[in-house]
Amino acid sequence: MRKFVAIPAITLATLSSSAFAEGLHDQFWGELSYFYPTINSTARLDATATARPGSSITLEDELDLADRKGTPYFSLGMRIAQNWRIEFEYYKLDRSSSKTLSRQIDWGDSTYPVGVQVNSTFDTTVYRLTGGYSFYKTPVAEVGGSLGLHVTDFATALSGQASGPGGTTSFQREGNDALVPLPTLGLYGAYAFSDQFQVRGRIDYLTLKYDEYDGSLVNFLVAFDWRFSKNWGVGAGYRYVDYQLDANKSDFRGEVNYKFKGPTLFLTAGF
Repeated sequence: MRKFVAIPAITLATLSSSAFAEGLHDQFWGELSYFYPTINSTARLDATATARPGSSITLEDELDLADRKGTPYFSLGMRIAQNWRIEFEYYKLDRSSSKTLSRQIDWGDSTYPVGVQVNSTFDTTVYRLTGGYSFYKTPVAEVGGSLGLHVTDFATALSGQASGPGGTTSFQREGNDALVPLPTLGLYGAYAFSDQFQVRGRIDYLTLKYDEYDGSLVNFLVAFDWRFSKNWGVGAGYRYVDYQLDANKSDFRGEVNYKFKGPTLFLTAGF
């Protein structure tokens, strides 16, 4: 396992109105959420010794990783003056499985033949730190832009009976641990129907190529909030994340792509 560092990114921000988290009376807020997405992911790890291209693997179909799994996540935020804010978000999604291969897979310096049982893991941890500025703000509506970091830590691995560069077959485990930040820009907005109900949304996007890395990110959220008391609220929404990374470094050649999309439920506190 090797660790690789790139460069970061991302976005985030939302809410407004006098009674909501991030509202005029809330300098600090927090949100505990549960995300239940469908997952589509592919991965490839090229050989380091020979630069042989690895197999592009559809992880859910070919390795039997879960194509739907829930995960909690949380976010914290603080308003600076009336138009500036800063936010942090964290979530983690781990998956593992075991399956007998129906085709040969070249993964890094190892080759796993047809009929071999392979154990696989694909773990994702996401950290997001974002600053935002509301260029339009009234007591019932808010629109702004954001800039920040979206840092993703991937841990992928395959293990089983495989042949290595020398051609001998033995039990081998090969994987990659990559810490990859990508920068993004975003837009966010919110509209309050009353002191209790509001709708909000955001979209973050970036495509970036630098050195031996080529990546893109789309992050979208739309949500409906109900503030049932002065400091507490609940809500529901829909979230979509599309992440792509292609690397061509001497010690890490390969790609990781995934899409998460599905409903999210949350509990909000604002003070």
